[in-house]
Amino acid sequence: MKSKKAVTWAAIAAGAGLLFWANRKYLNLSPKDIRLWVLSFGVFAPLVFIGISVVRPFVLFPVSVVSIAGGLAFGPLFGTVYTLAGSMGAAAVSFFAAGMFSFKRESRHGKMETIQKQMKNNGFFYIFILRILPINFDVISYAAGLSRVRPMTYFLATAAGIIPGTIVLNVLGASFMSGNALTMFSVICLYIVFLSLPIIFKKKVRHLFGGQS
Repeated sequence: MKSKKAVTWAAIAAGAGLLFWANRKYLNLSPKDIRLWVLSFGVFAPLVFIGISVVRPFVLFPVSVVSIAGGLAFGPLFGTVYTLAGSMGAAAVSFFAAGMFSFKRESRHGKMETIQKQMKNNGFFYIFILRILPINFDVISYAAGLSRVRPMTYFLATAAGIIPGTIVLNVLGASFMSGNALTMFSVICLYIVFLSLPIIFKKKVRHLFGGQS
């Protein structure tokens, strides 16, 4: 049984490595490339953009590039709306995909055990902070799927946590088109304020993450 599980995880790791290599070699697209391709679909452009956002985790494409492309293609308002929709879809896909490989009981392996317990006991705040911090989007989704966090808690915390970063990246993308340096500077300052939330709640954050140090 253990050898079968090891082979399964080895196959998953190999597949992820292959996707990463293919992404770097063949899908090394810029936000402008994505913008031009998406807009070529005309009235269906928003649906296409949301669609590629949802499947993005399976090709390990950077979420930041897609978010900036949303601002470039649709502007700060609709770009943010479409990116949030796509990001929530991607978060759901990753969460439930990882859930298919979830442990029947809590892991007995160090950090994973700590993460599972924290997500189970402090799910909303824990995931919310992880979403604000500049940590890989998909890693958090997969980790949550492997834990026993409730889906509704996960989705609410994800939505609350990704809004600031999504707004920033989309406004940045839109500002690249307009050349508005003041807007770019202002939104970066706003994002820094959101990044400081873990410092404001440092006692709570220390309690949540202390066991992982």
